[in-house]
Amino acid sequence: MSFLFPGFLFALLAVSIPVLIHLFNFRRFKKVYFSNVRFLKEIELQTSSKQKLKNLLILAARILAIIFLVLAFAKPYIPAGEETSSFQRQVISVFVDNSYSMETVNREGYLLDEAKRRAKEIASAYTRNDKFQLLTNNFEGQQQRLLSYEDFISAVDEIKISGMNRTLPQIIRRQRDIFIAEPNSKKTIYVVSDFQKNLLGKESIALDSNITLRFVRVTANSLANVSVDSVWFISPIHKPGETEKMVVQLRNNSDKQAENIPIKLMINDQQKAIGSLSLEPRGTRSDTLSFRGLNAGWQQGEIQITDYPVVFDDKFYFSFNVKQSLPILAINERSTNQYLQAIYRSDPFFVLENTPVGNINYSALPSYSLVLLNEVSSISTGLSQELHNYVQKGGNLLIFPSLENIESLKGLLQTLGVDIPEQVVKQEAKVSYINIHHPIFEGVFESVPRKLDLPVAKQYIRYSNQSHTT
Repeated sequence: MSFLFPGFLFALLAVSIPVLIHLFNFRRFKKVYFSNVRFLKEIELQTSSKQKLKNLLILAARILAIIFLVLAFAKPYIPAGEETSSFQRQVISVFVDNSYSMETVNREGYLLDEAKRRAKEIASAYTRNDKFQLLTNNFEGQQQRLLSYEDFISAVDEIKISGMNRTLPQIIRRQRDIFIAEPNSKKTIYVVSDFQKNLLGKESIALDSNITLRFVRVTANSLANVSVDSVWFISPIHKPGETEKMVVQLRNNSDKQAENIPIKLMINDQQKAIGSLSLEPRGTRSDTLSFRGLNAGWQQGEIQITDYPVVFDDKFYFSFNVKQSLPILAINERSTNQYLQAIYRSDPFFVLENTPVGNINYSALPSYSLVLLNEVSSISTGLSQELHNYVQKGGNLLIFPSLENIESLKGLLQTLGVDIPEQVVKQEAKVSYINIHHPIFEGVFESVPRKLDLPVAKQYIRYSNQSHTT
């Protein structure tokens, strides 16, 4: 047995105080003389015996009280290295979490630095004859070997932040493997971490009853932690030299207000736009960044924010393609559509190519950004399958149905998961409004007059809503 504060044991000298009080009886008795004292002597003998027993009990109680009080302040304990057991030695596996979340800080500094100090303290509690394993999220091959105390301390000093993340079941299995070659050793597992939710995993932990498992948690201060949640462009089409608008959404992952978080947009390692946002606790907010001056080709983008000290989630990478032109294929059954020709002729960015339905080069379909199926009355099984494959691989398909035979569309539309036409309604219908916010009409109209004379449809197609409509 050892004592955490052995200096308090000197206070045991206080035991002499009640002993001295007992030995020196300071009470003085007054003598009274009687003619016959025989009965008084009997009473005096009985009373004296009881008084001595009472004094001895009081003395013992006072001595025990002083001893227990001194021991309580000295804090006795049994060191791990002095436990009596039948094991030849002890094997200790220590996992130190070095994931990005360990870059946060507390009063002791960075969490990783505190975890390293805890690992060293754990090792110092054992004897120099015991063996140690040091494990991190890296799961390196060299970590699957036992180390001496000196090598363990050196290995702890070399731990650095890693982008790898492991779950607790994975960690325990890895630590348990090191014990296979040590059947006659006492086995102890330590896990030093901040214990984020993703550490727990979904698997159950199977542990041998001969293995002692101990968790050591390091806790960060409550800090505002903001991350880039997502980014997207307002326009799906990117033209060389045109103005681009990108929406950046930030998320506050903490319970503290985040003020004036700076945002920087980098394209091909060049700064293109800046902004800033303030976020409520656990809230999200978006900002729109505008920039221009892009050349044709693939662009490498990066969104950067700054919210020290949690910096591992402050960068968001993305890429997009700026095309020199947008190739479009129109599949026609008869002649070309003069209205489509007029629309795309006004902007040289769009390159429209027409082809008859019977002369389609299916191998070239992936090279077109948009395919127009223009009033094709009979859609073959082969064409339907090729168009379905084209859409599944990210292509865009726009269908102008033929009013002569809408039944031929049903097979294609069913495979695409869109609304199926029921019938052609051959009666006039006044157009009530134009949904200018629909993606098809976005950017088409500069302005819409209040009193707009909308056209009258001579006939139209009624569609049935399907449960799988997308």
